[in-house]
Amino acid sequence: MENSNEKEPKKLSPKMYRIRDWFDEKITAKRLIPVLVVLLVVYLLNLTWPVWNTAYVLLMRILKPFIIGFGIAYILRPVTLFFEKYKIKPAISVPLTLLGFIFILVLLFSSIIPTLYEDISVLFSTSVDGVQKLFREYQMWNNGTSEPWVTDIFNQVINVLKGLIDSIPSLPALVSQFVGQFFSILTTALFSFIIGMYFIFDYERVTRGVVNMAHKVSPRLSASIIVINRAVLGYLRTLIFIMTITCVEYGLIYTLVGHPYALVLGVLTALGLLIPYIGPTVVHVFGVLTALTLPMPRVITLTIALMVMSQVDGYLISPMVYSKRDKVDPISSLFVFFAGSVLFGFVGILLSMPTYFAIRAVRDLKRNNWQL
Repeated sequence: MENSNEKEPKKLSPKMYRIRDWFDEKITAKRLIPVLVVLLVVYLLNLTWPVWNTAYVLLMRILKPFIIGFGIAYILRPVTLFFEKYKIKPAISVPLTLLGFIFILVLLFSSIIPTLYEDISVLFSTSVDGVQKLFREYQMWNNGTSEPWVTDIFNQVINVLKGLIDSIPSLPALVSQFVGQFFSILTTALFSFIIGMYFIFDYERVTRGVVNMAHKVSPRLSASIIVINRAVLGYLRTLIFIMTITCVEYGLIYTLVGHPYALVLGVLTALGLLIPYIGPTVVHVFGVLTALTLPMPRVITLTIALMVMSQVDGYLISPMVYSKRDKVDPISSLFVFFAGSVLFGFVGILLSMPTYFAIRAVRDLKRNNWQL
């Protein structure tokens, strides 16, 4: 006879039954083994990282000209397609395109970029003067005194700005670093341009070969490469167009209020689009701070104009320029941006948005059952 005092097993609630069934269905040995294998590989890589890191550095030195060359071909491909529409032979269009590209680079690095660099350095110094003027205005409004917490904030902002100014190397220092690495940079550049020229000539054959090899590995891989190419090209075309609009409109606004660094701020606002949502806002703040040396009516006019144009860009121009597939999710894009900047620095910042669109394109392809 069973003991009447023995407790019966407690019954689970329907919700707990569903959770148990989900674990029984999803957490299987077939799914756990690949995860364990990946963790084991990561662990072994961590143990032998000095060896792999040396091999990685050597491999990147070898592949660097090929990567840069393919990047040049990828960027200049739309230009060569434009020439092909007018039945201009590649033997003529490709050298013309590369010569134009080299001319633009020489122009940028010989005159435009040094001027912008000096102006940006002065811009940071002017922002310090603007913050100090703003603090003095606050003290006058507060009967010549300031709250301790306001003084602390002011000192922190000044220290941050001065730290930024000190971290920017002078142009002669940059030139000396460039001269020290001149032959290495020149060799890489020459090889990259030569390889890029061959890539442009054989672009169709190379890309077709890559897609065919990927298809042999997996049809899903080849489909992923195709949608990534479409997404990144669409993003780059849209970005260049809207950056041009942004540079012109904000450069014009700063010019109309008499800002001494109107061109620099217009260019920086356009480049700020590489950092979604945050970049242009930071440039606007610097624009207002550096404008505080101007008469107050102009500062107020500039502030209102920037607020109005930000709304116009967000609700009128961007929806007209960006297609539905080019719209950016704030949280996901910012996560990719910060991850790229932490892992790969400046290069990660440049590649963060193309990476975001590539990941999203593959996700949408998967949702469509890998059908193009």
